[in-house]
Amino acid sequence: MSAKKKSASKPSKTDDLSFEQAIERLETIVADMETAELPLDEVLERYAEGTRLVRFCGEKLEEAEKKIEVLSKQPDGSIELKPLDDDDDSPDESDEPDRDLF
Repeated sequence: MSAKKKSASKPSKTDDLSFEQAIERLETIVADMETAELPLDEVLERYAEGTRLVRFCGEKLEEAEKKIEVLSKQPDGSIELKPLDDDDDSPDESDEPDRDLF
């Protein structure tokens, strides 16, 4: 009877992982699945784990994005610190007035 290392290779909770650890685990899962040497049931388990990790990483990235702020030069030359706008990847340098959402 062979002992499987499921508990060592598959963390039960993503909450215990850092973003970097989750990415590393995802890379391991992809590499294991690409070898095509895993039985189907293990491939399905790894796929499910990978899906959970992708969701976890996406949530962590969203949290980080909310924390990012950009410096924006105002028409009067002053600098304003404001949240990152998803529609604008760089500070506003056009002649258009800044649009406030609230």
